[in-house]
Amino acid sequence: MKIRCIGNTGAFLPENYLDQKRGYTKELKLPLTIGKEYVVYAIYERQQQVWYYIADDNFMYYPMRTPAPLFEVVDNRISKYWRFDLRPNGLLRLAVLRWLNDPHFYEKLTDQEAAEVDLFKRIKAFMDIEAETPPEVTETAEKELATTPV
Repeated sequence: MKIRCIGNTGAFLPENYLDQKRGYTKELKLPLTIGKEYVVYAIYERQQQVWYYIADDNFMYYPMRTPAPLFEVVDNRISKYWRFDLRPNGLLRLAVLRWLNDPHFYEKLTDQEAAEVDLFKRIKAFMDIEAETPPEVTETAEKELATTPV
């Protein structure tokens, strides 16, 4: 899945994303380039907020959680590496299985634990290649499905 940045400050965020305690104010400036496309490595949705995990302009070794309203979707194909998870508390997640199964995966990744950093490096490489695959390949497969008798 690929998205394009359409805003990089808190001024572009709806009110329900603003949270003074977490630093999400109208004055917030995020390390994003308007017009630039980003690959989405995971998606979280909770309490009417959608967050994309992307390699922002300051990317070092882990993706950053970024508010979805700052982007438009330019390629809506979901990754073949993602799995779906819906928790009893309403948290919806699309991410690789290890991320979903290990509640501390992201913390370990941001803490530079070697296994998680290595795994994300590999995940990122595969998903970057996948995102560069022309959409026509997927569209051809969909046409084949539509015309194949069941």
